[in-house]
Amino acid sequence: MRAWLAICAVALSACAAEPEAEAQPTLRSDLEIKVKEHDVKTDVLDVSQHDSSEGDIATTLKVAQRDFETVSGWMTKGNLYCEGIAKQGGLVICQTTPNARVEVGRSENDTYTQTANKNGVLLVGFDRDEPAAFVRVGDARVDFNIEKRDYDISRIDGLPKKFVSEYTPEQLAQIRKASALKKVGFASKVEEVGFRNGFIYPVTTHTKTTNFGAQRILNGEPKRPHFGVDLAAPKGTPILAPADGIVSLASEEMYFEGSLIMIDHGQGLISYYLHNETVDVEEGQRVTQGQQIGTVGSRGRSTGPHLCWRLKWRGRNLDPELLTEWPQRG
Repeated sequence: MRAWLAICAVALSACAAEPEAEAQPTLRSDLEIKVKEHDVKTDVLDVSQHDSSEGDIATTLKVAQRDFETVSGWMTKGNLYCEGIAKQGGLVICQTTPNARVEVGRSENDTYTQTANKNGVLLVGFDRDEPAAFVRVGDARVDFNIEKRDYDISRIDGLPKKFVSEYTPEQLAQIRKASALKKVGFASKVEEVGFRNGFIYPVTTHTKTTNFGAQRILNGEPKRPHFGVDLAAPKGTPILAPADGIVSLASEEMYFEGSLIMIDHGQGLISYYLHNETVDVEEGQRVTQGQQIGTVGSRGRSTGPHLCWRLKWRGRNLDPELLTEWPQRG
């Protein structure tokens, strides 16, 4: 046991910073919105029970027309309902009318528009340093009070220079090739939402060695923040899909990561898994929550066997561990 703890203590990855391919609180505390007092009807509809059919959603939207009320854990405004974890690195899932054009923004001068799917479902993620966020459909708007976080400083020394600052022309060619592969993986556009009710941990027994968002200092050089969660486990430990999705990349030709698996959970929500010993899935393969996708290793830029687990939504870096705290209804 002492030997294993010693391994865990040094199994901190110096996970690669991929190029951008695209520009335990409860639910009520996570989605706190200050609202004016008003009368609340008692015939509350539990919108969590709909079957995602368009007719059923239309009924939900018609019955639940209220101004800033919490309806069975959903934050509502007009025909827009959102729930989830509104903090830096978090994610919410919103419900509106089918195929609605939804404006997502940090401010009135920093917005873009995306389309809800055929069932009116929309995902919205919050970056590591997200200052504020809102979603708007017509006159219906939900503002999120984004909870700010403090981040660790992560120091790793003794890494080979070829993984930190000094690259030969051949290594640069390998890095460029790996970057192109990652762009393909991030370009996946699965519309179907495989994520609805939170993630499970991809490694069931582990020791967490690095938190999401830690500032990275490698061999004394400050680097980009660490956008993953490092889970130390013995080499060969199964890695499980945290939620349903489609494999958008399954490669053993990566430079920093050694090997890399990406899963598209829909609407730009992509989880990925670095330094794997084996890759047990293929690109385009559909996976379900709990299915084995690979095994823990220490390939690439790594100092010991562990899984570096990451999550991204439309260019924003999210904390995958937060989604294991997804609010559950009783």
